[in-house]
Parts: sequence; structure tokens; C-alpha cells
Amino acid sequence: MKQMRLTRPSKDNPSDSMTKPRIPKETKTESGRIIDINVADFKGHPLYKLLIETAKSNPLFAGNAGYAQNYILPKNPNITARELASKLSITVGEALAILDGLEDE
Repeated sequence: MKQMRLTRPSKDNPSDSMTKPRIPKETKTESGRIIDINVADFKGHPLYKLLIETAKSNPLFAGNAGYAQNYILPKNPNITARELASKLSITVGEALAILDGLEDE
């Protein structure tokens, strides 16, 4: 008797299995890795120093910067931030910080 009450649909309260699930509509967002950035304009932005500071606080930054300096940049000294980000699988902001650090030296 108890099992029948559990499995029988109630007329007053439809069970969750009887209602159609809501499917959220897809929203398209663009990845930050495919944005082309004009570095000259971006360096003048007030948040640029914050970007550099944040990227350098990443524990993997030193290893990525060393690898880029020793292996990637000697073969391709005119690499863009987007290409470097793609090769190292990092964000464009981190790639900008790596290239900015090399320019300062």
C-alpha cells in the first residue's frame, strides 16, 4: 500500500518527473585568448600595472617566463602576446607580462 502511494502521481501536486526540465538558452561568449590587443594602447591603460602584478603573482609565472626566454624567444623574437599565450597555454595577460618583463631587461 505504501509503495502505491509513492509511485502514483498525485493530482494536486505533479511530481518532478512529470514536469519538463528547463533547458537554459545558450549564450555565446568570446574567449579572451582570441582577442587581438594593441599593446601600445594597452600599456597606457590604468589597469595595466595591476595586470602585470597579478600575472607575476602566479606561481607558474617564473617557469613560463624562463621557458619563453630560453626556448621560444630565441627562435621567434618578434612573437606576439597572442602567439606566446597559445604556445604556453596561458592567458594573453600573462603573455603580455612575460613580454613586458623581457622589454624591461
